Amino acid sequence: MSDRNRKERLRDKIREETGKLKLLSWKDRFIYVWDYYKPQMAAIIGVIFVIYLGVTIYHNLQIDTIFSAYMVNCNSYTVDTSALLADFTDYIGGIGEKEEITFDTSVTLDDEDVSYGYAYQMKFTAVLTANMADVILMDPEKFEEYAAYGYFVDLREILTDEQMEAWSDLFVYMENQDGDSAPYAIDLTGTAIAEKYDLYDGTVYGGAAINGENTDMAPTFFDWMFEE
Repeated sequence: MSDRNRKERLRDKIREETGKLKLLSWKDRFIYVWDYYKPQMAAIIGVIFVIYLGVTIYHNLQIDTIFSAYMVNCNSYTVDTSALLADFTDYIGGIGEKEEITFDTSVTLDDEDVSYGYAYQMKFTAVLTANMADVILMDPEKFEEYAAYGYFVDLREILTDEQMEAWSDLFVYMENQDGDSAPYAIDLTGTAIAEKYDLYDGTVYGGAAINGENTDMAPTFFDWMFEE
């Protein structure tokens, strides 16, 4: 086949695919393209998050991240993350020049919407693998799913006796992969900070990541969430 014929066939193919896409909604267009080019798109997404992880690790070598909280499936479009971060920074008395605190409200884990659910799943998995999360807030369904995988710390190991007593009615006991039941979550619904910044529309659980590098800050974070 000549180069000219190949180019003409390619143009015809592009016109055919473009015509199909014009008849679909934006969401259906993504699903169609995803199904058609799934291996290529999966590879591209994988490369993007490898780069994301590399950049993040490099950044962390320059700046000391003293605490990281991930607020998964929150009201990410309306939460004022900068104000939230400033509030917590003031609460702990400030941080050093080369220190930082990370509050990430961008991760949305949605099993129904393939348009971005897969990408965020990869990002969050990379975060957990790299031990970049100290505290994680989630809706109950997702929290229970990740608790079953063993991603959370038994809160009895990190909270003070006073905190355990004060919040005894708010702990959520769940089973891990070994069948052991423990208070992996604390119900933060209706706490002062959750209400002030409208973090979630419904119930929200908070827990400490099993491999977090700064989970010693988790008790302070939870105290702050309840602060009037």
